Amino acid sequence: MRWILVVALLASLCQGCFVFDELDKGQQIMDQHSPRAREKAAKREEAAAAPRSARAGAKQEEGTLEGLKKWWKKKREPAPPKRDPDDGVVRCQIGKTTHFTRKSDCMLRGGRVL
Repeated sequence: MRWILVVALLASLCQGCFVFDELDKGQQIMDQHSPRAREKAAKREEAAAAPRSARAGAKQEEGTLEGLKKWWKKKREPAPPKRDPDDGVVRCQIGKTTHFTRKSDCMLRGGRVL
């Protein structure tokens, strides 16, 4: 009698594994047919359809002297300063004097924003 209960208990515990397997299979099928997967497949087809010589020409063009000059010019150009929009010019009191500086400069110098 006890063996029957043990076998029934084990059989009931194994049922959940099948449910999770089916859920995983369903998720894989959904991933295969998702819009993102279709976009990736379309890009792969376009890349495969392009002639090899065109792809090789594009890679070779990047390595030419002109490409190197463009890259060097881009690297040497100074980047535009990044400013916080809240860091505007404010009236700042440092000691007994009043200055007009950016808010961050005022706080760095130990001033008080007026």
